[in-house]
Amino acid sequence: MQEITLSGEDLTIETLWNFARSVLDPKARIRINIDKKAEKRASAAEAFVHELATSGDTVYGMNTGFGYFAKTRIAPDKIEALQHNIIRSHACGVGEELPRDQVLMLWIILLNSVCRGHRGLALAKLKAIARMLEAGILACVPARGSVGASGDLAPTAHAVLATLGEGECTVPQGNGFVRMNAAAALQKAGIKPLALGPKEGLCLINGTQLTAAFAVTLWHEAKQLLSTANLATAMSIEALRASHHITDEILLREQRQAGTLACGHEIAQWIGGETQVSKSHVDCGRVQDSYSLRCAPQVHGMVWDELEQTKAIIEREINATTDNPLLFPDRNLVIHGGNFHAIYPARVCDRLGAAITTLATISERRVNTAMRTEKSGLPTFLVKDGGLNSGFMMIQVTAAALASECKTLCFPASVDSIPTNNDQEDHVSMGPGAGLKALQIARQVRYVLAIELLVAAQALDMLKPLKTSKKLEAVKATIRKRVDYLSEDRILAPDIEAVHALVKSGELLG
Repeated sequence: MQEITLSGEDLTIETLWNFARSVLDPKARIRINIDKKAEKRASAAEAFVHELATSGDTVYGMNTGFGYFAKTRIAPDKIEALQHNIIRSHACGVGEELPRDQVLMLWIILLNSVCRGHRGLALAKLKAIARMLEAGILACVPARGSVGASGDLAPTAHAVLATLGEGECTVPQGNGFVRMNAAAALQKAGIKPLALGPKEGLCLINGTQLTAAFAVTLWHEAKQLLSTANLATAMSIEALRASHHITDEILLREQRQAGTLACGHEIAQWIGGETQVSKSHVDCGRVQDSYSLRCAPQVHGMVWDELEQTKAIIEREINATTDNPLLFPDRNLVIHGGNFHAIYPARVCDRLGAAITTLATISERRVNTAMRTEKSGLPTFLVKDGGLNSGFMMIQVTAAALASECKTLCFPASVDSIPTNNDQEDHVSMGPGAGLKALQIARQVRYVLAIELLVAAQALDMLKPLKTSKKLEAVKATIRKRVDYLSEDRILAPDIEAVHALVKSGELLG
């Protein structure tokens, strides 16, 4: 049983990530608890909504139309229809569907925001949604269609449809998941569809929850990619018989950058001091190595610092109220604003996407170095009988293609804006686009690093009987369980996929 307690105040990236990932297992069971103080806040907001609804005052989203129709007053007997209509009308997403863990992450961020007590969703409905999620009922949500202000409306509307018994969803069944009508899924679980009251439709779709979910996912991807890049660098340093001095602490401290020091330490830990390989080239006469080896702690260190800086931004966002208008029951206030603008998580996605692209570009250069006899001291393209065999000639081309694609995807989506809603929403974040693009970058970077690891393993085997560190020998042994040494040409695509799977699983990192 995976449990999470929502308070609106202390949700962390790690807690959210681990909890959301659990729903990828059809056998997993989850529980969503609401903190007692959060219950009181939600109840106070619910009472305030009721008070406002019966006062006759005009309140946006409660008894008015939405966006451009903000000045259109809605009759009291149409309030429920209004709240249901906003869900249906905004469910106009397209494209590939989000994976289940992304949909759950979206929901947890949204429900955590409700727990702050400024949205107005009734406590009973907050708990009813939690029960639906616990039953494994997750709507089928198209990934595209949000500009990231006013909130991630279209994707969230698709997620909310399931609570109304509309649209399609996926549910666990046996050892997998099945797709079915949401009404049938709710009936099977013994859960009644929600009937939405004043403001509840709006408060359930407004906000930055999808962009924030992308930022959380990307942060975890980037963190693992950085660790993998440090491992790959250590293997390449040994395989290409490069200097260990680039990880000397006395050198690294002089740059006065925490990331450089952290990555230098991690690379050094993989190498573990002197090895048979390093002893073999003590008097080689080479003065300096290529930048892709010599500057790795600095380049990787920048990514480390980006992760440190963006973590704080993400955790503020997933514990924020990103609705509009906001309710302040204790002050008898309704305040209209722009907390739904996803510029913060959008910028995080753009920053991390660009940062991890540098991991691909420098990794590809290390791969290229390994191809060149004058640099590596090994056979050209790391294969015997070159000419008859092409060896790793084309695998470097693949790495180059992937690195180039990452560069083209680095244009920051968050600097773009297309006015929408008859120019009422005249500046938007393009946050989901930033997230989707950055996650695509992460996939390509993972492949480039897999190629470097494959190449480094080949090069280390060519140095036998010399051995590298115990840690790196263990990594090479794990790779060799999936991929054989290349003695003559064969189809390399399966080899790349095999190492890519190891990178994705994190198995190589221990």
